[in-house]
Amino acid sequence: TAAITALPGIFYLISADNRFLRFNQNLMDISGYSAREIGAMSPLNFFDPQDHERVAGRIQDTFQSGQAFIEADLVTKSGERIPFYFQGARVEIEGQPCLIGTGTDISELKRYQVDLIAAKETAENASQAKTAFLSSMSHELRTPMNAIIGFAQLAETDDTLSPDQRDNIDEILKAGQHLLVLINEILDLAKIESGRLNLSIETVPCAGLFEECLGLMQAIAEHRQIHLSVQSNSLLAVRADRMRLKQALINLLSNAVKYNHPRGQVRLEAIPVSDTRLRLLVADTGPGIPVAQLAQLFQPFQRLGAEHSQVEGTGIGLAISKHLIEAMVGGIGVESAPGKGSTFWIELPFEHCATEGPDAACVPHASQRDADTPQRVLYIEDNPANIKLVANILGKRPRLKLLSAHDATLGLDMAAAQQPHLILLDINLPGVDGHATLSQLQAQAWGRDIPVLALSANALAEDIARGRAAGFADYLPKPLDVYLFLDTVDRLLALSDSIQA
Repeated sequence: TAAITALPGIFYLISADNRFLRFNQNLMDISGYSAREIGAMSPLNFFDPQDHERVAGRIQDTFQSGQAFIEADLVTKSGERIPFYFQGARVEIEGQPCLIGTGTDISELKRYQVDLIAAKETAENASQAKTAFLSSMSHELRTPMNAIIGFAQLAETDDTLSPDQRDNIDEILKAGQHLLVLINEILDLAKIESGRLNLSIETVPCAGLFEECLGLMQAIAEHRQIHLSVQSNSLLAVRADRMRLKQALINLLSNAVKYNHPRGQVRLEAIPVSDTRLRLLVADTGPGIPVAQLAQLFQPFQRLGAEHSQVEGTGIGLAISKHLIEAMVGGIGVESAPGKGSTFWIELPFEHCATEGPDAACVPHASQRDADTPQRVLYIEDNPANIKLVANILGKRPRLKLLSAHDATLGLDMAAAQQPHLILLDINLPGVDGHATLSQLQAQAWGRDIPVLALSANALAEDIARGRAAGFADYLPKPLDVYLFLDTVDRLLALSDSIQA
């Protein structure tokens, strides 16, 4: 009796014919019924009539299976509803089956659950708002940068420029590229911190990845008189998100070039460290890093004194790379000493390629087009400055005829009438957006074989991945790199010719 009285919740003993044989003081205190009243009641009288069938079923389950539990509201004499968790077990007393059980008030737990759900919804709404903000800011910042960097690159190709004019344009380009890197890194860091990082894990052959990375870094390395080299077995591969891994490698290579000595060297290498892990090394012959500073390297906005040098940077790149690699179940680190250079490494799950050589790619045959026949390129874009920029860039390809349309409806009509060899398509179009426009093109027999190149200020990684998955022949983010854009246009026009041949 003393043990029953000391129980914190409700205690009850019920007969097979649903009569209370025993109960504690707590049942009377909580329900408001007297001992005499409870003794004349069925257990079902403590529940809402809508719960009677469910509670009766649980009582029967207990008698049949030996034990059961249920969550239900206990209804007091005054009509108050209190959430309870009941659990019971079958016992035999003097040869008769009985149900012995306890009930626990879970009102506080329910309040916590409601608060937790509300907090979760608030956090999700805030995260969605932050993602929308980041996407919008990326687009709004990149659109003017497209004109600044694009027209500066065009001006740079003018042979009539004086040395002073060329220096001025170089300064515009350097400042523009620095601002673009800053925009990219801040948006990336904010996206990672908001937990909205999406990855597409696949087998990534090292040979093809290294070739791409060195191709992107070659011009910068030559400008700084740095020799780049690569060492990799063509059968080595890792499991990773290709785009994000490339981003991390480019960051390490860029640092190795920027912080190196003149005429220094940078080596990119892949080395298996076990049967399941592969290391990608970026080794340089730079000044090295003091041991005391190594722990600060991967912290945001840490440049270890380089902020006072002439080398531009934000101090965000390594922190972003660390987040990206760790999100791919990998690791990143560095070995360095003053005067001995630095070796940064990325470690990821290891795979072997099925075939040798860099990534397979479809290389179209050279165009057999008549040199006097112009190739038609249709640009569907609502921003006049972007149309003017592309018109000026394609002016360097005199055999191209540029057509333009300011919205999707007009663009589709022009595509049907003109049958262009290549379509350049903005994503954020008024009315029908670029993805819907691509779907309408692909639904037409005449439009299925026309390569469509997306040009967009929607430049987050998932924007690019979504575009390529949708069927764009390629996806170039704004601001456009003029030389990459021209190379891509040439490649897609050659592909168009091979399809139509």
